[in-house]
Amino acid sequence: MLLREDMRVLDELDGPSTGLRPALSGAEVAGLGFMLLSVPKGQELEKIEELKRNPAVEYAEPNYRFRVLDTAVVEPHHGLRAPDVIPNDPYYPSQWNLPKIKAPAAWDITTGSHRVVIAVVDSGVDLDHPELEDKIWTNPGEIAGNKVDDDKNGYVDDVHGWDFVNLKGEPQDDYGHGTFVAGIAAAETNNANLIAGVSWGAQIMPVKVVDSQGFSYLWNMASGIRYASKNGAKIIHLSPSLYSFVDPQPLQDPINDAHNKGVLIVAGSGDPNPKDPEPPAPDAYQYPASLDHVVSVAATNQGDGHPEFSTHNDRVDIAAPGVEIRSFWEGGYGWISSTRVAAAHVSGLAALVWSVNPTLTPDEVESIMEATAVDVGEPGRDDDFGHGRIDASAAVRATTHHLEIEPDEGFYFLVCDDCDPSPRKITNPNTNCSTWSATATASWLSIGPCEGYTPSSVAVSIYRDKLPGYGLHTAVITVTSTMTSSVNNPKTIPATVRYTSQCWRNYLPLLLTGRLGNW
Repeated sequence: MLLREDMRVLDELDGPSTGLRPALSGAEVAGLGFMLLSVPKGQELEKIEELKRNPAVEYAEPNYRFRVLDTAVVEPHHGLRAPDVIPNDPYYPSQWNLPKIKAPAAWDITTGSHRVVIAVVDSGVDLDHPELEDKIWTNPGEIAGNKVDDDKNGYVDDVHGWDFVNLKGEPQDDYGHGTFVAGIAAAETNNANLIAGVSWGAQIMPVKVVDSQGFSYLWNMASGIRYASKNGAKIIHLSPSLYSFVDPQPLQDPINDAHNKGVLIVAGSGDPNPKDPEPPAPDAYQYPASLDHVVSVAATNQGDGHPEFSTHNDRVDIAAPGVEIRSFWEGGYGWISSTRVAAAHVSGLAALVWSVNPTLTPDEVESIMEATAVDVGEPGRDDDFGHGRIDASAAVRATTHHLEIEPDEGFYFLVCDDCDPSPRKITNPNTNCSTWSATATASWLSIGPCEGYTPSSVAVSIYRDKLPGYGLHTAVITVTSTMTSSVNNPKTIPATVRYTSQCWRNYLPLLLTGRLGNW
């Protein structure tokens, strides 16, 4: 791995005399700020030392291999009748993890805004899964299938993310883990199908860095982080892990860059495998979780205990359910126990917190989750659970509500004796009905009941019989947050009505000649 400010250094390094050559074309990696090199087998460490002595090289590291070796216990997919509860997904009753973190109470505040994007940096995502296909992020600047880098981001046809294993714009999952994680964080919910996700509304950006055998490499990881942060992700969920580093800087640099762009990075604290020839100690640092600006997540069981597989050390920030967690696997349904699936809950919760207040920084989102966590271990922060097990309800209720509504420029109605205007909607794109209310200053304005989860909306209509007469009438609609703490509140929307006896006779000629203007 070679990081350079001036990539022309390759001209002096490339060639038979050095034994070094680019493993990929410069065009494929130039935008990442580093280069992947190929060296003769058995000479890796020797060539690294040569590179480090070159004053033009900032640092050189092996392309370390990471792994995602979680395997699911598959359960049969029975045709269950959706229970008459919220959410109505048939497998929700078996998801002990969601009531444990008080997700249903959090969903009273927000079910998650579609404006928040979670990048799943893993084995890709099943792009056609019925619980995920409508949640997949779409690159607004890219045209599918034209073989052109329309948005000039360095990737051709990256309509739904990027595959850094096969270097193409179709990050399809051929291992299963990325799909499993995406389901926990943000499955489509309350659709009477399979499971519920923590954030019903968040978009999923698939970034494939893990191959079909469950392995990834340092180059793929760093590239995937940079891609996600450059293309609009607010949360990056990192699944692959490694237990040793000569120098973590090649991974720390893209993490720092993502953090500076306002992105929250989440990873499992670690899952030591006792079957390894040299298993790591249970308190060993795992990477990327132990790096700066990464939320390191430990696992808990149904009794809020600490499972043996969950790494415990002074880098653990927070904990979440990680034992027998249900999600999608190999076209069906199964469960996994790991800190990686625990981290998926934190990614989903961060999406809910950002829905309540999109103006927060990553550090503020992390602080809210930690400050509201349930202290399940030793009093205060400890190495097993960090600041405690997440409490979704407490987190969203402790978040200052940043009130947003659509539209906010005003309503205009044309009312006639022979016609009534269609109702207009005021929409809150980020939170539920319980978080806001709308009132009007005129009796001729009707505000209907709030409907929907997130987004939520009210209908505004006109009582013609209550208008004081023909002519121009104005009023104000005031939208107010009902949460304990709020900003950007209240919001006012002007409403104007033009009331005439016969709309078509008075206004059709003006419409046809283009002389109507504003009225």
